[in-house]
Amino acid sequence: MNALILAGGLGTRLSPLTALLPKPMVPVLNRPLLEHTLTLLKKHGIEDITFLLYHLPETIQSHFGNGSQFGVHIDYVVANQDFGTAGAVKQASRHIDTSFLLLSGDALTDIDLSRMQDFHAGHGGIATIALSRVQNPSPFGVAITDANNRIARFVEKPAWSQIFSDTVNMGIYVLEPGILEHIESNSEVYFARDVFPDLLTADIPIFGFDDECYWRDVGDLKTYQQVQWDALAGRIALDAFSGVEPDATSLVGRNCLIDPDAQLQNAVVGDNCTIGKYALLKDTIVWDNVQIGDGCDLGSSVVASGSTIGANSRLCENVFVSQNVSVGARCTLRPNIRVWPEKIIDVGSVVNSSLIWGDSWQRELFADSRVTGLANLEVSPEFASRLGGAFGSWLGKSHSVLLSRDASSAARMIYRSLITGLMSVGVNVNTVQVMPIPIVRHALPALPEQAGLHIRRSPVNRKCIDILFFDEVGRAISTGAAKAVERLFFREEYPRVGIDEVGRIEYPVRIAESYVADFRDHLNIAAIEDAHFKIVTDYSFGAATQIFPSVLGGLDCEVISLNAYPDQHKLCRSHEDTERALEQLAGIVKSTGADAGFLMDAGAEKIRVVTETGTILSGERLAVLVTRLFLEQRQPPRIAAPVSIPNQVADFAAAQRVEVSLTSESHAALIESTLEPDVQFAVDRSGGFIYPEFHFAFDGMFSLVKILELLATAGSSLAQLDAQAPRRYFGQRTLPCSWEAKGKVMRNAAEESDGAGRVLKDGVKIIFDDDWVLVIVDRDTAVCHIMAETCKPDSLAKLLAKYEAKVMNWIES
Repeated sequence: MNALILAGGLGTRLSPLTALLPKPMVPVLNRPLLEHTLTLLKKHGIEDITFLLYHLPETIQSHFGNGSQFGVHIDYVVANQDFGTAGAVKQASRHIDTSFLLLSGDALTDIDLSRMQDFHAGHGGIATIALSRVQNPSPFGVAITDANNRIARFVEKPAWSQIFSDTVNMGIYVLEPGILEHIESNSEVYFARDVFPDLLTADIPIFGFDDECYWRDVGDLKTYQQVQWDALAGRIALDAFSGVEPDATSLVGRNCLIDPDAQLQNAVVGDNCTIGKYALLKDTIVWDNVQIGDGCDLGSSVVASGSTIGANSRLCENVFVSQNVSVGARCTLRPNIRVWPEKIIDVGSVVNSSLIWGDSWQRELFADSRVTGLANLEVSPEFASRLGGAFGSWLGKSHSVLLSRDASSAARMIYRSLITGLMSVGVNVNTVQVMPIPIVRHALPALPEQAGLHIRRSPVNRKCIDILFFDEVGRAISTGAAKAVERLFFREEYPRVGIDEVGRIEYPVRIAESYVADFRDHLNIAAIEDAHFKIVTDYSFGAATQIFPSVLGGLDCEVISLNAYPDQHKLCRSHEDTERALEQLAGIVKSTGADAGFLMDAGAEKIRVVTETGTILSGERLAVLVTRLFLEQRQPPRIAAPVSIPNQVADFAAAQRVEVSLTSESHAALIESTLEPDVQFAVDRSGGFIYPEFHFAFDGMFSLVKILELLATAGSSLAQLDAQAPRRYFGQRTLPCSWEAKGKVMRNAAEESDGAGRVLKDGVKIIFDDDWVLVIVDRDTAVCHIMAETCKPDSLAKLLAKYEAKVMNWIES
């Protein structure tokens, strides 16, 4: 069997170490990662090898040549663009005429490849995927196998809420030549994202080979350091590493001069290095040809080839120095600094910047299409300016961005810093200042801007700032776009333009007016006016106060407004604050004889509702009633809802012969569902409604008035609807769950439900006749949620208690 090795990755998250070096060539115990892979292949009798290259291919070709020096034969296929994992294999079709092994060149493992080949031959599938169990499955593809080791479900790089197992794809495959028929030529195609899900959909068998081996994807700087210590500690089969003894505390390369008074504590030192008198290297990795002066103190750092650290300098924790850097004597590099190649740091300097991030920035910058961090600490003005520069460089010079924000001072500060970064790379900025998110998203399709940014104080953490990124039509930017911006940001590749090319600031007009005109065009205004509603509206101190009162005033409604002024200190309401506000709203509705009360969130995206009798409708109950109203007046082909939506939504849809498309729990997933032309309504259980004929995103202002229209057309009230609709019982419990235990919890939930009725769209939803329970881990915090819905109230408590006990046992096992 021959082997193909994917060795074309950019290694963005290993920057700055990969600024001048392909990711598979970073040294582990003084040998490139790829050499360790070759050693493993040769051990299992595989000597015919093809490297699939893209980024800096000449570095790999010059090091390995034809492979004779390593006892193997090497061919090369060099792509002219990034075709993805499967697309790269398609480019190498002429090298494939029988079963072959595919490995990633940037992972470290001692997997038993011989046993894996035998497994593949015995099962006869088109593909065999090597599987491993990890504490954090989210960066990988997650899989479930059946009793015959056949892959039953596979999700690539899931959000935490989508994780149903801690068993992940190692990126090592045995494949049949027939796999090429499932890969489009000259296109960007990935096995995990595209090919394997398509094979499962077509019911073509693929199998999972579970080997209890050592395996680490060297995808970030923290893991890069850890694999060195794992190897020194003997956690990986040492026959893959010549020259290392079990329990070794340090490794020193050839031709090194180490002063007798220097101290090496858990260190790796490359070839041709000099370590001066009284120098201390603790948990530190030094590449080839590095000079460390007398009295230096290096802790948990990496110094790449050709660099010099002057006498009595200190490198604090997590300092990463790239190639050919000169650090003068008596310098201090503060924690979490990254120094790019060939930079010179003067004598006595104290370096506080370059890229300074805590652990949350070590792995990824974006959470979906959002950047969130502590205001003025993680998301500082300097950070925002650099982020603006990176985003602007991705867009391209002379393009335009629409910027908006909430009323908080922190958002205003970051807003202005983003503007400077965008302008500095030649991008024009159209600013609308304080504006509700729905209006900004609605405006983008009609404007010439190529993107939009909205800055707000986080609605869930009052200490944080959110930066939301929209594409040219107002949808969230794609994962690929976010990764491209992240790559530019971490590589500092956002060149500033000349003075005559600096971007402009402009102020677009009539955005709100256009929104209101379209708003009215999509409603039965006459029906609302004839109803003469009296309502109470709580604006939550948000930006809708600038627009929405005039909208309601044009509908012949009598309106009592609460909290209808911007207050930056009250934009983030806690759960307790929201419950108090709802109680106050209910009291006012009842005492004034209003027809309804509405509480809008500060971003004007979602609403809570109170009936005319003062009953506070839960998010689940509101979803049921509005869906029923809508479907009784409209019968679209399909509606969309998250997997946790009450069963009654599906019941009402079935009665009207309307299909329900279930999505994951995320805000973005429900919005994405509206791309399907036959989805004409979407609803969640937290007061979010989407009417795609008007707009594809959540809009609390339109949702509020749409409810009035539906009530007017039906000739009914909210309290009447609530009394008429069958009632079911929904509950939720939240348990502490460490990040390390999350994958284990979801694997146990999946195994527990195997063979039962279940939905694996997001988390694990287990169905018991008309009742269900959903076990789902939280993406952002170390908790696990248990949700349940039952026909009887006493059944709800029992079901929640039962699964709370199960989950606690899974966490502690």
